[in-house]
Amino acid sequence: MSSTLSDHGPQESVGEPGPPPPPRPAAPAPAVAAVRRSRPHIVAFDGIRLIIMVFVVGVHTLAFAGGHVTMTMGAVTTIFHTSRELFLLLTALVLSYNYGHRELKPVKFWKRRFWLVLPAYIAWSAIYYAANGHTRGAFPDAFIHDLEFAGARYHMYFLLVSMQIYLLFPLIRWVLKKTEGYHWWLFAAACVYQLVLTIGLHYHVGRHGTSLWAQFLSTAGRGYYVQTYLLYVIGGAIAGWHFDELCAFTRRHIGTIPRIAVVAGTGVAAGIAVYLIEIEVYGATPGNASAVFQPVVIFESLAFGMALLAAGLLWSDRGARGRKFAAAGSASSFGIYLAHPLVLQVLLLIIGSSYFGSDGGLLGAMHRLHHSSIEVLILLLIMVPFIYAVSWVIASAVRRTPFSLLLTGREYKGAKSKHRQASRLSRLIERFKPSPRVVAILVSIALVASVGAFAGTKIVNAIDRPWNTSVSKMQVGDMTRSYTTLSPKSGLAADAPIILVLSGIYAGQNQEINRDQFTSYVKAGKAELVYPLAYRETWNAVGCCSWAANAAVNDLGFIEALVPKVDPGHTHPIYVMGYSNGGRLAYRIACTNPTLFDGYAMVKTDPIPGCEVLDEMKIMQIASLDDNRVPYLPSEKGQESPAATVQIARLRETDGCSTKTVTEKSGNLTYTVWPDCAKGSRVGFAVYTTGKHLYPRPPNSKPAASQVIWAFFTNTKLAAQPRS
Repeated sequence: MSSTLSDHGPQESVGEPGPPPPPRPAAPAPAVAAVRRSRPHIVAFDGIRLIIMVFVVGVHTLAFAGGHVTMTMGAVTTIFHTSRELFLLLTALVLSYNYGHRELKPVKFWKRRFWLVLPAYIAWSAIYYAANGHTRGAFPDAFIHDLEFAGARYHMYFLLVSMQIYLLFPLIRWVLKKTEGYHWWLFAAACVYQLVLTIGLHYHVGRHGTSLWAQFLSTAGRGYYVQTYLLYVIGGAIAGWHFDELCAFTRRHIGTIPRIAVVAGTGVAAGIAVYLIEIEVYGATPGNASAVFQPVVIFESLAFGMALLAAGLLWSDRGARGRKFAAAGSASSFGIYLAHPLVLQVLLLIIGSSYFGSDGGLLGAMHRLHHSSIEVLILLLIMVPFIYAVSWVIASAVRRTPFSLLLTGREYKGAKSKHRQASRLSRLIERFKPSPRVVAILVSIALVASVGAFAGTKIVNAIDRPWNTSVSKMQVGDMTRSYTTLSPKSGLAADAPIILVLSGIYAGQNQEINRDQFTSYVKAGKAELVYPLAYRETWNAVGCCSWAANAAVNDLGFIEALVPKVDPGHTHPIYVMGYSNGGRLAYRIACTNPTLFDGYAMVKTDPIPGCEVLDEMKIMQIASLDDNRVPYLPSEKGQESPAATVQIARLRETDGCSTKTVTEKSGNLTYTVWPDCAKGSRVGFAVYTTGKHLYPRPPNSKPAASQVIWAFFTNTKLAAQPRS
């Protein structure tokens, strides 16, 4: 995928068996020097690149087309998540292979490397900024933020990390030279570092608090800095440095199909085993158990890397059947990588449209299949090949236009025939003329950004975005806080409620918006949603949790100041929903300022010890029988207390409720309301039979928590979500 890979053309690969070359006439000294500067193209890399791209497209398709992470989907994801590590291994390997043992002029190297990546990074950031519409925020602040943190789309981190590797490569090369003879020790140290890092990230060891280690983990966990992938950069560089020996070792020990299968199968077995242990023994969710930054991914990635190298060498040793096809795909792989999320986005819009049926079209029908394994097979065997093929066609077509460099990281070769007889030195000098390149970059970026912005605006208008999104800021003490508002395009009716959502711990704002499934009520013009932005994705409930609590962030003051801002004069009913950590903050508000909201929905959470609800109010508790954090019964183990049944009894007592109840059962939910409580208050208790500590939504929890919360807040029966 990366444009760091050799593009010298079809030369015999290093280490490939064959008859000795015939003697050649002596060449002038400059020609000899040129040969020494250039290393042979590795045919095996072409096939390897195509396979890793399947992993990339696969993991993104599962994540964004697959809906809720099921057991089957998580199992496949834990294998495909190695794609980023494998690509970084390959990038560092090829850099070290091509530049490790020859003279390197850093400025010239950086000019060449950044010339092939930076324009594409800026151009595609502009395209995805436009395609995202208003959700990215105002220009230019949001766009600059996207460039700084690779935020335009979920896959852009790779380009940012690649450029960091280019910047550091002269230093890496120097370290490899200075540690010659001790590279095994260097590799072992990198393994230890990666192991400690992933233990901290995945198991939250030292992640809480404000120590330097906790801050380092917080930065590394974002995934767009090179320190997150140090093992793969160092390991790949060492592999490229000793590539001849590595090829010989691989052919000798793993050079057959059965052995390749054993190595790859060992990686798969390790990943699936750890995945199942985390879920079945420790109660992790499939999403958390298949996370990318965890210790087992180290073993998986190294095993898959060795298996892919062995398979690539075996393929090339046997004549590299289909070599031209692989070479064509390899040449377009960077463009495929850049374009495939846009293809996926358009495809999801099409198959999810009401044209193909109500309740989410074909996409919704796929999500409602009884067996998630069937959904995974459809995604992998139909959607992934389709997205891969369309992206390949786009990348291949763009490579034949003057926009090739900007959109695929490959220089346009359209005028090559006119200069075919020109000397290689002349073309090299022409290539490195700085002024035309700078002008070309600026003009091309401006052109593509303008076209992308115009096209993106047209796309957004054509889709007719069903709500307005605004991001606002406010000062709370010495901190600047922000919040996002989703409001109906037609305006909010006088009696329509405003629902303020307090996210769960370590959940980004977009993740929470997609997870809680309240947006259908905004589409229908029935509600307005407000999402305050948590401090480092945590809330200070005065007693917990993590970053916000340790920094003594005044989240209570933030919410108290926010309510009158979003609803001046209290002209609408205003409610709050809090999930897990956000629910603890909601409980803190109910304990200290109960009249701030007209109703409270607490999802799988308990109040912090010392926080007691003493006033009558409309309040509901959502629980799960198998929640491993908030126990359902006092006799069950959990990480929070009291048990859900104890807490609901306390709320009923505080509200002075009678024994009269109204109960509804739907799916795996039992929903009970005590309607006759003091001062017009009301208590609700929604219990799911399954779902652990996940936010309740299909397919594991039916109906979705948003439907139950809406029914409670509006005092109506359970009903399907509004259709857009």
